[in-house]
Order: sequence, then structure tokens, then C-alpha cells
Amino acid sequence: MTENDAELTRGLTRWHALAVVVGSVVGTGIYIRPASIAQLLGSPALILAVWAAAGLLSLAGALTYAELARRIPRSGGEYAFLGTTLGEAPAFLFGWMRLTVSVGTCAAMAVAVTVFLSDLLPLGAAWVRVGVPGGPSSLAVDLGPRQLLAVVLLFGLAVLNLRGVGRAGRFQAVVTSLKVIGLLSLIIALVVFGRAHDPTTELASYGAASIPSASTLSAALLAAMVAFNGWANVAMLAGEVREAEKTIPWALLWGIVGVIGLYVGVNAAFLHVLPMEQILGANSSAHPNASSVASRAALAALGPRVGIVLPILFMLSALGTLHCNLMAVPRVFYAMAKDGLMPASLARVSPSARTPATSILTVAAIGALLAVLGSYDRLSSMATFGNILFFALNALGLIVWRRRSGMVTVGSVRRWIPWVFLSGSVWLLATVISRGSVEIVWALVIMAVGLPVYGAIRWNRSRRARSPLRLGEPPPPSR
Repeated sequence: MTENDAELTRGLTRWHALAVVVGSVVGTGIYIRPASIAQLLGSPALILAVWAAAGLLSLAGALTYAELARRIPRSGGEYAFLGTTLGEAPAFLFGWMRLTVSVGTCAAMAVAVTVFLSDLLPLGAAWVRVGVPGGPSSLAVDLGPRQLLAVVLLFGLAVLNLRGVGRAGRFQAVVTSLKVIGLLSLIIALVVFGRAHDPTTELASYGAASIPSASTLSAALLAAMVAFNGWANVAMLAGEVREAEKTIPWALLWGIVGVIGLYVGVNAAFLHVLPMEQILGANSSAHPNASSVASRAALAALGPRVGIVLPILFMLSALGTLHCNLMAVPRVFYAMAKDGLMPASLARVSPSARTPATSILTVAAIGALLAVLGSYDRLSSMATFGNILFFALNALGLIVWRRRSGMVTVGSVRRWIPWVFLSGSVWLLATVISRGSVEIVWALVIMAVGLPVYGAIRWNRSRRARSPLRLGEPPPPSR
């Protein structure tokens, strides 16, 4: 795998890296997911325990990636990790997943920004609905103001990134700071101004409840893990982070620790001001037209004057997560193109800003297409499954690499952390697959298509290596 990031500028500081970790994680999930977790568990104590468990599993993942980033501080993050530990084929499949399934994260966040904006400004109905003749309404695609705004937003942020990674890092630091301040303010407001409800009834109702089954606990943990997703993005930017081998592990550790505190704190605040019945009936798959848990808690504590503040907070959260993905994911395609696994144009670097310009525009274009074609839930489910699958492979890669190279780790804790992360990821994968949802089937199919694509690339590369070079043709990349 390529180790040459000399074309790029190391313009990201440790605070920019920390902003990417926190900004990638703290999205819209924390304001919506608590309802679905409450519906699965029912008990306030179990709800807080699941959020803490999801945080600890994410911390195990962050520490696993911290060790990988310390030893392999290169652009592409997981692509570089897998190429070093398990070989080129798993690395290519990770990049294929990011190119197809996981670009849906950018699209989903762009759609989410427009949804929250519509709570503040009337955007109007769709101009036209395009459906499959005779097909179900769920396959219909709306074309209107929301879709147009999502496309404009994606390309607007792409232009910002084209102008330099330092500028993009500063923008991310500002957005992340605003949404963390907003979330902390919400927690304080709920605790200080909210009137605690009487928990006696709930304790009587839920205190003696039976322990949930393993499948129920797994579903609740998966819902919480979705809200923690995104911390791995910072590793993809390693080629543009100053002292990446030190900065990225530091950002991963303290970023996840900070998010755990925020998430457990906001869930405790929700439980402080809302009776369980209000949480159970909040926005979720079971109640798609209901208001979110965050909206209900804020209204209970502060009254209707928060009607404008909350959509702005939600919109900032989605915007920050979108920008993190648009910063990080193009670096995967840049690294793959340098290795000859994607078109050479994706490795093209802007001569003035020294950013992978073609890769950035490609991600924005694919995200824009998916934002028009897909729904938020559909895109998020597919992207989450792909991310968890490669979490497991990266943890396995570190374990295999350690044994193969006789790598020495300091302390017994570091030896078992990748095993914890691998076990948790495999458990979540089994839970997701057992449901057999349409989104997961499609995600598996799309990722499986990557195998013949990789085979074709290898065949073409070997054919070119055997053929004499034509005048002006660059040699195949050295391995």
C-alpha cells in the first residue's frame, strides 16, 4: 500500500482532529434514538446501562484504531490498516463499501439538514414524484426543494474542502464547538429548569420487569451504537494531520470519552424530566409522526420558546457529521488510486490547495445522487451495517498482525481490547443479519459485487505488467 502522502498538506492540528472525532459522532441520533431504545428495554436503569455499554464498546474500537493509527499513520485510515494487516483484497472491499454503501452517510445527513430546515422555513411540497410503474409507493422518488437543497449543500461543502484542509478543519472545529455547547446547554437546562417527575410509578411498573432477552439487548445496543458511529473518520485524514501517530490516538481516546459523558448525561436528563410514557411514545419507527424525545424534554422544561432553538441544534449536528464524512472519505479513494485500485484521476491533487480534488467532488456527486434517490432510514441502515462489518475486520487484522509480526504490546489491557471490540462487532453483525431486512440484503449484494470488480482490476493490472509500455503510458504502480 502506498505510504507517500507528500503531495498533501499536514494542516490539521490535534484540536481539528478532536473536532472530527466528536463532530462525526454527535449527529442526530442522540436526539432520536433514545425512544427506540426505551421501547426495547422499558427500564430507566437498563437504558442508561445500554448507552454506557455502547460507549465502552466504541472506546474499545477507538483504542484498537489508535494502535493501528500509531503504527500505520497514512491516508485512507482503515484502507491502509487492512492492506497492511490482512492484504489488498479486504482493503479494496473496504474502499468499495465506502464508495457505494457508506457514501449514503453523506446523503443521509444532507437529507437530515433539509428536514430540520423545513421545521424553520416552509420549503414546499415536492415538484414531482417519480415511481416505478405498478411498483410500491416506497420505491417512488420525490424531486423538490428538499432534494435540491441537499445537492447544493453537498457541493457547497465540497467547494470548502477544495480550498484547503486547514480551512475545512477550522470550519469543522467551529461547527463541532457549537453543537457540543448546544448539547451541554440542553443538558443543563433540562436539569436546572425541568421539574423532575415522580419516579414512584415507574419504579413500580418497571422495577420488577423481566430481564430482556439477548436479542432484545443486542437490538438496543445496536441502536445506541448507530449514535456512536463515525469516530473512525479521523484515521482517514492521517496524511494531513500533524504528528499523526500521536495526534490521532489522542483524539480518538478523548473524543470518545467526551461523547460517552455527553450521551449518558443527556439520556439521564431526558429521564429526569419525562415520564417513561412520554419517551416510549416519541419519534421512532413505531411512532414516525411523533415529536422527538429531545423536543418533548425541552418543551417540558422550557416551554414553547425552544421551538426555534431545537431545529437549529439538530441542523448543526447533522451539518457537522456531513462535513466530517465529506472531509474524510475522499482520502480513502485518493489512497486507493495511488495504489492503482481506482482510476488515477482520483489521486489528482489540487496544485494550490493540495487537496484530493477529484475524490472530493466524486464523493459529493455520489452523495447528491443518493440524497435524491434514498430515504434517511434506508441510507443509514445500509451504511451502519457496512461500518460494523469492517470494524470487525480491522480488529481481526490487528490481532493477526500482532501474532504474525511478534508485535509487543505494553500491558495486558492492550492485548485484550481488540478481542472485546471484535466480539462486540460480530455480535452486532449477527443481530443485524438475523433480521434479514431489505437494506441489509442490498448492502450485502452491493459489497459482494466488489469481488468481481477487484478480480477485474487485478487481471487488468497483471495484463499491463506483461505488456510492453506504449509511448507516454505511465508504468503500473509498484507494489
